[in-house]
Amino acid sequence: MRIIIIGAALAGPTAAARAREINENAEIILLERNTRVSYAMAGLALHLSGEVAQLDDLNREREDFFRKVYNIDVRTQTEVTEIQPKKKYITIETKGKREQLKYDTLIFAAGAVSLHPAGAPENATNFRYFRTLDDLSTIKSSLAAGKKRFTILGGGSMGAEALDGLVRGGAEVTLIEKKSGFLPDYAHEISAIAALRVSEQAKIISPFRQLNFEMQGNEISAVIVDGKKIETDFVVSAIGVRPRTELLKKAGVKLLSDGSIRIDNRCQTNIKNIYACSICVSVPIGKDHVWIPQAAVSDKTAQVAGENAAGGKARLGRMTAAQLIRLPTVEIGSVGLKCDPKNRTASVLVHAHDFEPYMPGSSPMTLKLWYNTKTRQVTRLEAVGQNIKPRLDAFALALAGKLKLKDLSLLDLAYTPSSGTARDALNIAATVALQQSAGQTKLVSLADVKAHRKKYLVLDVSSSATHAGFRDLHIPLEDLRQSLGKIRTKMKTSRPKQIATISETGRRGHLALRILQNAGFKVVNIAGGKKSASL
Repeated sequence: MRIIIIGAALAGPTAAARAREINENAEIILLERNTRVSYAMAGLALHLSGEVAQLDDLNREREDFFRKVYNIDVRTQTEVTEIQPKKKYITIETKGKREQLKYDTLIFAAGAVSLHPAGAPENATNFRYFRTLDDLSTIKSSLAAGKKRFTILGGGSMGAEALDGLVRGGAEVTLIEKKSGFLPDYAHEISAIAALRVSEQAKIISPFRQLNFEMQGNEISAVIVDGKKIETDFVVSAIGVRPRTELLKKAGVKLLSDGSIRIDNRCQTNIKNIYACSICVSVPIGKDHVWIPQAAVSDKTAQVAGENAAGGKARLGRMTAAQLIRLPTVEIGSVGLKCDPKNRTASVLVHAHDFEPYMPGSSPMTLKLWYNTKTRQVTRLEAVGQNIKPRLDAFALALAGKLKLKDLSLLDLAYTPSSGTARDALNIAATVALQQSAGQTKLVSLADVKAHRKKYLVLDVSSSATHAGFRDLHIPLEDLRQSLGKIRTKMKTSRPKQIATISETGRRGHLALRILQNAGFKVVNIAGGKKSASL
């Protein structure tokens, strides 16, 4: 049996190794168009920061390792030019020499190609993508040579990781994002907290309309954003990727509109004996197929494709699209697909702590949780703060297990004061969502209040009035029951007929809402309170 794998960056070698574990007797050929095999793409930023000292540490399992340990025929600098599914052969070119190779099963793991910014000079010596070890080597060399002014194009997850590595490595970073805001795929409240923290150590420019580049010889000397000149020593492009799937398209493999490969839960394409994995595939999630270009998804699809190509019967588990991004002073992450507000979904925003506030080093975190308003099943979580990974992991299991709000609100999670809170942030988010779904609280976003300011009488129930300029009335929660008459008089003489409570984090606002609701007032609580208002 001959198994051929196209692509040897992360997914390809994983698939090859898994295939060998399943079938000791198969002939396995691993093909790579570039010069290197099996690099840890997710660890690129860690070399820039200096935490991974040597570039080779990201590339330990090289060609010799796969040949000697797994008995795999590894061929680098080899380009696949044609796939013939009916005749089951491929055509390759290695250093100008053409050859045809027959296969029994084929695994396509060619990954993706970086998108090029419009107008950016392709041959500038101080311009690189944030994709490969060769890119990383050039960027690191420039940083080591004393070049400090780095400009990152793209404020998505890839740009955020580049920023983290460069800031930790001592660079002066300016990040430019075309869409509105840093990490624009996250909810505004979550990404705004991350942007606020990042802005302490780097400059973020977003959105923009026009981007130009100024050259001096063969180097970019400045990036011009909407007429504003930003002098730079190096430009890193991290605006995104597209699947590298042209070969499969020509071979008749079914692609989705974004160019990704549609696979089933066995990682098989629509053509028998051709499997696919890595960041060029769309995985089945419910009734849909979703392109999730992340290293963890790449690894899991590679394991399944490798096993099945060798004769196994593996199936993908429930894909949750979980993501975690480290930034210089905070973490941000999400689990679950983005929710369409028209599709019976609602959300809540809560502020909590990673462990008990009385413990030294306790840090705040903010969670936004979405759920299905009909079934009350949880659908998505976004988090920003410190130590958010345990919450993301627990939510991934809740999502995979189709848990409902009531399950998550009282889920018994491991606890000790130095590592958590008796009521975990995840419990709190689910509890607030449960209250909202049961009509026990009504939430409104700060943006909605600002957009329709005349509709609301903003009542500050904080212990002290610290939000001048936005409130209409300040009554501490402790004095609220004794002040209901005062509020009724205010409502009669004011234009708004609805109260919006605001407090530091939203907790006191919720308690005030319950008191006011029982007293007959029409009232909503501003989600996230003043902590969101500061954004």
